[in-house]
Amino acid sequence: MTAFHRSPGTRTTTRREKSGPVFCVGWRAFVHWPLRGSAAKEQVPITDMSGKLLPNDLVDGQQVEILSWRPRAREGVLYQIRRLTDGSEWWIGARHLRRQATADSVEAVSGD
Repeated sequence: MTAFHRSPGTRTTTRREKSGPVFCVGWRAFVHWPLRGSAAKEQVPITDMSGKLLPNDLVDGQQVEILSWRPRAREGVLYQIRRLTDGSEWWIGARHLRRQATADSVEAVSGD
């Protein structure tokens, strides 16, 4: 019988924490950005296709449509969204989306 030993240079991998709800392409969702006070002036962290942060005017509770998704190992799932009011498209992290128009509880979202 052969014993297997872990070499000292290997690391154990840990599973990343769930980063938000799961949505299907074609579903509608709502932006989750319930910041209050001075933090409310911060913009929702959205990106273009290459990952560059983009200025935006998204607000908490704004309805969007899911166009596609992309898995990302460390950051979690990214969704391509389209704002229903004007057709603008961006990429957003799953944790910044929710299924209901209003948040169940008011909680601050930490910055990225």
